[in-house]
Amino acid sequence: GVSLEVAGAVGVAICVATTLASRRTPTHSTDPLAHEVFLEWGTAVLQWIIGYRKKCNDLPVRSTVEPDYLRALVPAAAPEVGEPWQDIMKDMDRVILPGLTHWEAASRFFAYFKPHSAYPAVLGELVCAGINVMGFDWIASPACTELECLVLDWLGQLLNLPPRLLPFGPGPGGAVIQGSAGEATIVVLLAAAVAKAKVTTGAGASSARRDRMVVYCSDQTHAIVQKACMVLGIGHLRQIATTASNNWSLPAEALAAAIAADRLGDGLEPVACVATLGSTTSCAFDNVPEIAAVCRAEGLWLHIDAAYGGAYACLDELSEQFRGLELVDSFVVNCHKKLLVPFDLSALYLADRRPVLDALSLQPEYLRNDASDSNSVVDFEHWQMPLGRRFRALKLWFLLRSLGAARVREHLRNGVTLRERFVQYVVAHPQLELAAPPSLALCCFRLVDQGDEAQMAFLRRINADGKCFIIHSKLGGRVILRLACGGLEQRPEDIDMAWSFIRAAIPA
Repeated sequence: GVSLEVAGAVGVAICVATTLASRRTPTHSTDPLAHEVFLEWGTAVLQWIIGYRKKCNDLPVRSTVEPDYLRALVPAAAPEVGEPWQDIMKDMDRVILPGLTHWEAASRFFAYFKPHSAYPAVLGELVCAGINVMGFDWIASPACTELECLVLDWLGQLLNLPPRLLPFGPGPGGAVIQGSAGEATIVVLLAAAVAKAKVTTGAGASSARRDRMVVYCSDQTHAIVQKACMVLGIGHLRQIATTASNNWSLPAEALAAAIAADRLGDGLEPVACVATLGSTTSCAFDNVPEIAAVCRAEGLWLHIDAAYGGAYACLDELSEQFRGLELVDSFVVNCHKKLLVPFDLSALYLADRRPVLDALSLQPEYLRNDASDSNSVVDFEHWQMPLGRRFRALKLWFLLRSLGAARVREHLRNGVTLRERFVQYVVAHPQLELAAPPSLALCCFRLVDQGDEAQMAFLRRINADGKCFIIHSKLGGRVILRLACGGLEQRPEDIDMAWSFIRAAIPA
């Protein structure tokens, strides 16, 4: 027989051999919730994004799929058992990619207003999702609230905003991240309506006659203002006509006349005016000092929709277009348009935060805490429509720290330079004309002496083969075409290529 000593030695040897073998060939988890699997496939996803950014310029810029295409390519119900990551990523190429319009295609996408999503801000979005905090009030995650205040103060300084609008400026002002300029508009118009009701009736919002209230803007103002009035039950929206003679901007004298007619003639209650810095159709700028004078005289809230144009306030050479901001009640800029941050991050600045807090504050027992009760902290749940909020400030923080203010300015200047290059092509061609004064990174143009049908046919030829994507709008009732340039990601050669497609589409 085998002695106990030998048997024990053999047992020890087997254990050691098994341990060494397991170290040489470690078991690898396939559980999608495992840390190592997240690292492996997180790396793969980043590589996929980089590959997409590289190849999207070689793909047709607009999707050619038919409506409801996706249902035929995926199962009718979720899988009962999880699928491998490899299969999911294959379907990104097989199923999702064909249905994308490639907004990041720098050499092909010139529609709407060219968006930007710089890699540092993309990583900020990843960290936001990874730590997954709900920063509705200060105690829910103090860093979430305090970084938002800090980074919005940084941004306000970069944009040369007056100190009264900054989180750390003098007085009762402040700033908050909203999801979009539309959300911000609803918030400020609600604040204006509630404040007006208290002034005119001495009562709270419940007794306000919103069906008698009036909001004013130009006929070039974004449709979000109309939607905000619909949501809030504000009964009247006056869209004041603009003309080419004043570069499609809101005329202050017409605003004053409309207010007088509503108040004296119809017994309505003017509440607010929305002025635009960089309109959607032609990037027109309203005259803020003149409009502010009317609003102050008439007791109206003045909100500035600078969703697109506001980013350019950081450029000293354009400072004249941003005069009068010290006179406004609120100002919004979309960082997900020109400030290199992925959707959604809209920065809303307030000269006085108290009307917003009056309109939106509530404190159920389950949200009460000592910090909030002390009134020594900011609770952003009272500055917005929803309760929950993401740590969106990380995106802007990563962006500003990694690029720096100088590179952001370079990005914006490059868009203006590229637009100037395209304008030269337009004015030199005998069959084309500028449809509005070029502004920021946008050029509006059209065929000379042609009607709307010819302009739309021209547009369809430009967009037909997926090598260039622009859109149309209307100015003064006439169809015009728009080409919106990008920034640092775009080169002069990209403008030259777009021009080659546009030139080829001009009728003989």
